[in-house]
Amino acid sequence: MNRLCRTSLITSLVLLLGIASPVFAHVTVKPAQVGAAAFQTFTIGVPNEKDIPTVALRLVIPDGLHHVSPNVKPGWNVTVKKTGDGEDAMVTEINWTGGSIPSGQRDDFLFSAQVPATETKLQWKAYQTYQGGQIVSWDQAPVTNMSDEDKEKMEQQGLGPYSETSIVNDLKPAPTDSAPTSSSNTLSIAALAISVVALGATFKRKS
Repeated sequence: MNRLCRTSLITSLVLLLGIASPVFAHVTVKPAQVGAAAFQTFTIGVPNEKDIPTVALRLVIPDGLHHVSPNVKPGWNVTVKKTGDGEDAMVTEINWTGGSIPSGQRDDFLFSAQVPATETKLQWKAYQTYQGGQIVSWDQAPVTNMSDEDKEKMEQQGLGPYSETSIVNDLKPAPTDSAPTSSSNTLSIAALAISVVALGATFKRKS
């Protein structure tokens, strides 16, 4: 087998393995970044990676969120758990039950909340229940560059990484540039030239 044929064969095998590699979809909460103290509508994307329907979802609400309110979800029962009473009551989790996400499909679940007024990271821990009671816990710290083998082990254990939202101070003043711009330099030179011409014309009339 010549070098060209060997190269083509290796390339084909690499592409084939790349196509065959498992793709792990995650339960994620978006957006990934929100301005401090903002009121935000969050979207929970829930894919169904198994051959049986997803029938329930539980989301743990991180500390520091206020005015948490889930959207109406046709076909699903939506309940919230709280701690405290009255104005001091805080939502600790949201549960969606009674619906179904078929195999190979996905759905979105929405809720709104006011995020903390200081910069921080919100960790979204979610629990996806499949028909028959099997639960996938999306509550593990994310690991960068995780191998497909490790991902498969986590999946077999019913585990997955949580998603995060960064709370940022988007009201910080933009840095100012004290150096003059090229356009301002051009205008200054033009003004100086006009002044010189006018001054010359004045002396000419006097003479």
